[in-house]
Amino acid sequence: MLNGVNSIRLIDPISTELTTDDYIGSASPGSTLELIFSKELGKFDSLKINSELPSGFDTKVRDYLETIKVFITIPKDAINDTYSLNLTLSGKSTEDADIYFIVKNGLLDASLNNYSNQTFVSSPASYTFTLINNSHADDEFYLSALLPWYWLEEKGLAGNALGDHVIKINVPRKSTKEVTLTIYPQTHGEKIFDVVVNLTPKEEKKFSLKVDAKQTFIGKTQNIFYGIPFYSFSLVPSFDLIGLFSLLFN
Repeated sequence: MLNGVNSIRLIDPISTELTTDDYIGSASPGSTLELIFSKELGKFDSLKINSELPSGFDTKVRDYLETIKVFITIPKDAINDTYSLNLTLSGKSTEDADIYFIVKNGLLDASLNNYSNQTFVSSPASYTFTLINNSHADDEFYLSALLPWYWLEEKGLAGNALGDHVIKINVPRKSTKEVTLTIYPQTHGEKIFDVVVNLTPKEEKKFSLKVDAKQTFIGKTQNIFYGIPFYSFSLVPSFDLIGLFSLLFN
């Protein structure tokens, strides 16, 4: 319990004057909740955590010029539940506070802005996702396309087979962020492929996307003349030439 009314100021993640049994935020398993307390112009100069959280949780206290921060790291396998802490801020005054936070799934989400794209073989096709963080903790999203690695390299097979083809994005608390996935189709025609967005260790969202890759001019000519012996166009009937150029430019 507090020894006085409105005596401890919490700045983040929720700005409030602590009274008793105060809610200070919600977060997903695997994230870190950052609490920022004001020193109130020298009234406090230290903070002590009096209670213990379950096994797997980790708490750290860091002192700054005008604030004191408490970092609560939540284990990836944390049970969805309400967790409490008792704190003491000391200095010219000494005050206690009882606070609680909630750990739960469903705070992170993702949406797809464009499902389909058209491009040429070996040319880029981009898809934009919106990542949504409704928690009070910064969190990381992981986005991966279920495609051969060389479809994710600008240079195709000449690219880096050992490169990291998973996109990692940090999204600040209570915010959204757009991220673009770019692929480079290596064959022509339509292809359906999946993209997985990992939200938490136990939550993911899967999207089915489509790309329609057209042959380039060079690719078309290579296909047409592959295996045909050299000969003069003067020997080709005019209706064959019409068919040839119709294929090239469609």
